[in-house]
Amino acid sequence: MTLVNAGVAAVFLRAAAAKTVGPGVAASAVQELLGGRLRPSDNAVRLVAILELATVALLVIPSGRAVGYATTGVLGVLFAVMGMTGKLRGSDRPCGCFGIADSKPLGTANIVSGLVFVAVAVAGLLGPAAGGGTAAMTAVLTSAVSSGWLLVTHRTAARTAYRTFLRRWGSA
Repeated sequence: MTLVNAGVAAVFLRAAAAKTVGPGVAASAVQELLGGRLRPSDNAVRLVAILELATVALLVIPSGRAVGYATTGVLGVLFAVMGMTGKLRGSDRPCGCFGIADSKPLGTANIVSGLVFVAVAVAGLLGPAAGGGTAAMTAVLTSAVSSGWLLVTHRTAARTAYRTFLRRWGSA
């Protein structure tokens, strides 16, 4: 369960970072779900980011995991409902989901990821000792998953940086 906690925490960490830096993408997607009438403020989107960051901390700290699983379940239901609404309304704006600005609109991926979060929450709450694993182990795994995900999604930039590093290293 420690690796699952780290994976979920990495997803929330990346999503929270994107919402904090550029809340407009998520706000625009929610505005579309609301029929274009009301656009959430950037601060409202950032409040969701704070909830996601709090969930990351709660999933990492063993004594907070039960609350972390509960918030994971609540966020999962929210994402699934938003995905269903986006699918039913034919959403076409990128949602900025998982910290990817040019992502697909709200739909099937949100429904599936939301249901996965709910399943993780249920498994964590019903499982032994709120998931096990030390805070350090979960934090290191969260960092590794998040870093690996970042390198894969930005592999061209990572290759360029790596090649530049090697050229500079060789000239020293």
